[in-house]
Amino acid sequence: MAFKSVEPNFVKIGQNIKIMRIRKGVTQSELAKKLGISQTHMSNLEHGRVSVNLKVLLRLSHYFSCGVDALLGLTLNTEVKHQEAEDKYTADELLDILKVLKKQTV
Repeated sequence: MAFKSVEPNFVKIGQNIKIMRIRKGVTQSELAKKLGISQTHMSNLEHGRVSVNLKVLLRLSHYFSCGVDALLGLTLNTEVKHQEAEDKYTADELLDILKVLKKQTV
């Protein structure tokens, strides 16, 4: 089975991160410190101006006690319910996104 190439939607991922951060009641600075990144980088992640690497994505998943699927906007985890169906990723697309993210961390 061939996978179609998919680029992650970093704006949507950033929106999901921001929503989860606000729901948890922490500031960008607090979250950035927990993740070991700068507040500027945290802001850039939330605004989709930079890509999120796999290491940070996994740290976010652990911090928010959610699956990576929730951060990416998949329907498998209902933590983020605000997105429309067309903004969701399929499982195959998630695999492609993770491949892209893994290449960025090497």
